[in-house]
Amino acid sequence: MYRYSAEKYNQSLLKMGGIRIGTLHDFRKTEHKQGIADPQEGKKKVTHYIDHAVVNNTDDLHGKAATEFNVINLDKGNANVSFKNCTFSKSFDEPDCFILCVSSEKSKKVMTEFEGADSCIEITNQNSFFQQLTNTLNLFTPVIFRGVHKVIYKNKVEAWNGSDWGHNPAVIKELEFKGQYELRAIWQPSFNQKISPIIFLNYNLISSCRKISI
Repeated sequence: MYRYSAEKYNQSLLKMGGIRIGTLHDFRKTEHKQGIADPQEGKKKVTHYIDHAVVNNTDDLHGKAATEFNVINLDKGNANVSFKNCTFSKSFDEPDCFILCVSSEKSKKVMTEFEGADSCIEITNQNSFFQQLTNTLNLFTPVIFRGVHKVIYKNKVEAWNGSDWGHNPAVIKELEFKGQYELRAIWQPSFNQKISPIIFLNYNLISSCRKISI
């Protein structure tokens, strides 16, 4: 697990345990550097297209879609409803959460994906590293650690899969970012409060990291 950043920030982590934990919604800000800013972070749309169909129950895929997308409720007596050349859609905007981004790949090519990055740190003790981050975040605001997730690179407008709403928008990024091989550590606030990025020092992080050459 690797963290690419400017040398001064990685030195802060190695010498003082200094780190910045961002938030999902903060990544939407355009003033962030290339490779970080994405105005659509945490958002997606799910759609279902019907060329032509007459539906009368939810056993039919189109009938199930009409109910799931809240177009009609077939359980309330609607029957033989005709649809032609129409698209159902539902938009998702994931609530804000704390996020730390790292990469699963070590290479100069990956580092070039992050504007301003010129050094790399390997997280050598992942369990201790994320436990320490969780402990410190809880000093600021109560959080629940949701684990480290592999980012899925795909279009943020996706066809309905017929069973559920698909992947969490917090782990989806556009295909243009696929060269980052990103992993995301996610912390969910325990309460529905406004959050913002946090910068802190935790000396216990130092032993879990080492600088590497690539």
